[in-house]
Amino acid sequence: MNEPKSKITTYDIVAIAMMAAFVFVAAYFFKIDLPTIGGKVSIKLGNGICILAALLLGGWRGALSAAIGCTLFDLLDPVYAKEAWVTFIRYFIMAGLCGTIAHWHGAQGTRFGRNVVAAIAGAYSYSAMYIGSKIIGQMVLGAPSLRNAVIACTTNITASLINATAGVIVALVLAPVLRRALSQTTFGQHIQNHT
Repeated sequence: MNEPKSKITTYDIVAIAMMAAFVFVAAYFFKIDLPTIGGKVSIKLGNGICILAALLLGGWRGALSAAIGCTLFDLLDPVYAKEAWVTFIRYFIMAGLCGTIAHWHGAQGTRFGRNVVAAIAGAYSYSAMYIGSKIIGQMVLGAPSLRNAVIACTTNITASLINATAGVIVALVLAPVLRRALSQTTFGQHIQNHT
């Protein structure tokens, strides 16, 4: 009797783990911490590698790579550790959206125009979630108005938009180069044929 074929392959697991490791390294080692009145804010390359993972691997694999890599980063920082579960959800949504758009209907992340839309949608959806949570947090803490809450979050908003913009640029520059290199390997061909 034939067993049903698993939809998640060893190639998938390796690809997710590899990109999660790249996300973690980019977030951990390529960042600038800015101390602010509202707490520490980081400008980091990790967002770009999250988008890159989504462009290369597609929706669910890119989403898991981004979410796992960024969650590991948060778990190693006492300031962010308590919100690691929120990080997992945000980055999963960001990369999942980006990867789904980039790979929609067999595009496999190879169409530049679609990749631009996907990268922008993913990066700025994350920024919207992050900024929204910071503003809501200020309101809960007693900001007298929405305007005051937004003003209190100015540094967070600026850092998030810088991360999003830099992430889009980094991912769009690296994706075609890495896709070309991957396509010359058996591993890369398998990943591309199963997105």
